[in-house]
Amino acid sequence: MKTFLAQVAFDGKRLVFRNFSFIFFSLLMPAGFYLLYTKVMISGSAVAIKQFNISYMNQMIVFSILLEALFSIASILKRDRDKGFTTFLRLSPKGMVPYYVSITFWMLMMSLLSVIVLGGIAIGVNNVSLDASQWLGFLGIILVGQLPILMIGIALSHIRREEMLSLASNLLTFPMAIISGLWWPISLLPKWLQTIGKETPTYFVNNLLNQVTSRATVDLTNLVGIAIWFVLGSLLVVVMTKHEQRKGVALGEA
Repeated sequence: MKTFLAQVAFDGKRLVFRNFSFIFFSLLMPAGFYLLYTKVMISGSAVAIKQFNISYMNQMIVFSILLEALFSIASILKRDRDKGFTTFLRLSPKGMVPYYVSITFWMLMMSLLSVIVLGGIAIGVNNVSLDASQWLGFLGIILVGQLPILMIGIALSHIRREEMLSLASNLLTFPMAIISGLWWPISLLPKWLQTIGKETPTYFVNNLLNQVTSRATVDLTNLVGIAIWFVLGSLLVVVMTKHEQRKGVALGEA
């Protein structure tokens, strides 16, 4: 337990509290988008505005999680691997388990912080009101729904070149945010893009959040979609890890 707590404290200092870019991209940018779209670029009836304020809060929280996984976590894991930090941990008596558990813990904490920050803005600025059961359901969906996105981020971290990782992160994050309806209603997109967007993990998570916050019947198809993406993401991690290992062996033999 002491090893785990020490690892958590160490990672918290270097990855979160001393890493402004992590905070900016994961929290401040989605919060800025939320304020922009809900206070400047919105009009309509009071009922429509209230519903939009809630749904856009959901969308920006999912967007925040997407940024955390595909940019921050992917970059952190790659940097630790490139600097030999993970090799050092692998050879230590405690191994890699505390490290991966710590990284996952901070991912969960950042997701929770996203809910607190964006939820706080929604409540304080836009008078959004949800009861305790809705917030509990909300948090449960966030904790489960981020897992497949996290797996994709871990898989990306195995890309060997930094510029390729940056390119892949951009090509996945922003198109996924657009086609899954995180920036504007998915109904505004062409039909063929809607079909693709409705199969993304971010769409499934956002759809569940909207159902909970609007007290609609929860569609279990979204949970199935999240589970399938988690399996696919886990398989991608395995494939990328083995590919990197084979390349490492080939370079060593050369």
